[in-house]
Amino acid sequence: MTTKNLYAYTLQPVNYEISEAEQRQAQLTIWRSTNKISTKSWIIMAVVAALSIVGIILLKNYSTIFCWVALVGIVAYLLVRKFGLEWYVKRKMNEFPVQEIKGIRLGVQPHGLIMRQKMGAQEGMGAIDWKDIYEWYNTPDFLLINFKVKGQQGAYILPKRMDSRNFSFNTIRKHLTETVGAAKQV
Repeated sequence: MTTKNLYAYTLQPVNYEISEAEQRQAQLTIWRSTNKISTKSWIIMAVVAALSIVGIILLKNYSTIFCWVALVGIVAYLLVRKFGLEWYVKRKMNEFPVQEIKGIRLGVQPHGLIMRQKMGAQEGMGAIDWKDIYEWYNTPDFLLINFKVKGQQGAYILPKRMDSRNFSFNTIRKHLTETVGAAKQV
């Protein structure tokens, strides 16, 4: 690092407070990334739709009800998959409370992310080494970092509003790319 560059690590940890809406948005974004229709399913639907359309055209003198049922079934499947499941997931997520995150401060250090939390009159400190992080996501709204320390899994949702001189996302991305690899796609 040259003297022209700003110091890339945290001298003073920044407040880490994340709202319920930000947590819900992150959960929904991650769920959407896992709710993709596979290539195999698309191929099957395309073949069934093509055969149904050919059946409707060629079987003019015969009953084509099975062809219409197949087409309606494909459309129903796509609608349920796109809108129905998302509605259900949102409803289920609202049934469970989110964890209130207050009083935590995070910092970036060469060895990993540090966390300070006030507990009564004392202040506790913890560290997540870069090697403890096993996957991360880089979305337009936040960074999601999943880690495992001493057998316990955890995650940090880092909203883009936290990106500052004292908490550099560029430094975090650089370390994550070096130790974990490229960000997973959402």
